[in-house]
Amino acid sequence: MSTLLKDRTILVVEDDADTRDLLRFVLEESGAKVVAVASVDAAFGTYRQSPPHGVIADIRLGRSDGYALIKAIRETDMEYRGFTPAIAVTGFASPDDEDRAMAAGFNAYMTKPFDPEEVVTTLAGLLRSSGDLAA
Repeated sequence: MSTLLKDRTILVVEDDADTRDLLRFVLEESGAKVVAVASVDAAFGTYRQSPPHGVIADIRLGRSDGYALIKAIRETDMEYRGFTPAIAVTGFASPDDEDRAMAAGFNAYMTKPFDPEEVVTTLAGLLRSSGDLAA
């Protein structure tokens, strides 16, 4: 088991149960504590109650989307916390989709199917850059 994300809480927001379970497994194997939810409402409620060290979110999430979530997170970051690294993991694969995700406030963009180890290393890099993980 890797300890790359040891003692870090990661919020996973994914409406597909299999993908959510895969992300939970990979992140936990890397030492993270994972809070996994299926909707924007549940994610933001969790975020406000106990802000995580990082977020991994799908873009298409039922009635709402990852863009609404990242907007709410960034507004809360500015008001209360500072900065929460966030990765968009999505089936939308065009350059325009990536540009939109990055402009919305995500720090990284990955298309499905994704390499689970790349998710972990990307998140660890973002956490290091934010000062939330030792080098």
